[in-house]
Amino acid sequence: MKYKIVITSGGTSERIDNVRKITNSSSGKLGNIIANKLIELNNANIDKIYYICSKKAFKPNHPKVNIIEIDDTNDLKEAVENILTKEKIDYFIHAMAVSDYTVDFVTTAQKIAENIRRNPHKDLEKLITHNQDNIVENKISSNEDDLIIKLKRTPKIISLIKKISPQTHLIGFKLLDGVKKEKLIKVAASLRDTNNCDLVVANDLSDIRKKNHIAYIIDKNNNYITASGKEDIAEKLIKEMFKSA
Repeated sequence: MKYKIVITSGGTSERIDNVRKITNSSSGKLGNIIANKLIELNNANIDKIYYICSKKAFKPNHPKVNIIEIDDTNDLKEAVENILTKEKIDYFIHAMAVSDYTVDFVTTAQKIAENIRRNPHKDLEKLITHNQDNIVENKISSNEDDLIIKLKRTPKIISLIKKISPQTHLIGFKLLDGVKKEKLIKVAASLRDTNNCDLVVANDLSDIRKKNHIAYIIDKNNNYITASGKEDIAEKLIKEMFKSA
């Protein structure tokens, strides 16, 4: 059987204006290694890999890999929905660092204060959170003082995957920072259960900073294996994917 696989990698960037963005530091190195290891270890069984990534992410270079570059979370959502509704995807490896928030509007403290003074009897929370004085057109002026950026939640991409394609084997990733192993595994297991993942990879950013990338690959029965370093993580994850399918 030849498999069709989706890998998301790198990180999303959320637009503030035409020049400025809110982004994260994910390079896509692990996603790139996973893609290359899949081809190296299972080339005969791979039909196509759809590799959805940010523009600056590390990317595999192989005829079986279709690169799809995206910017923000909405781009990612469109790409995922498009693939899952048009193709029968066997495995979905969701390694991308997706922004939890995007920009709702940008204003200033002065504009918010003026709005409150104009409407003294209205609900204060609504006056602040539903502010209509968005100062952004193309580029925020460098002369503005006391900028306030109001954020709103982005859609949870991982929650869409099994809803659209229940038969797809889903691998989720959870990254925390500076927590004990027990908590990391517990939180990762919760992500697995909430989104019906088949496997989840749990990482701690503090380990990655120390160049000691430890990951725990957790299955549906709360069994887990430990991997050390991106190459080892990729190889063990691939082994677990095909074993538990």
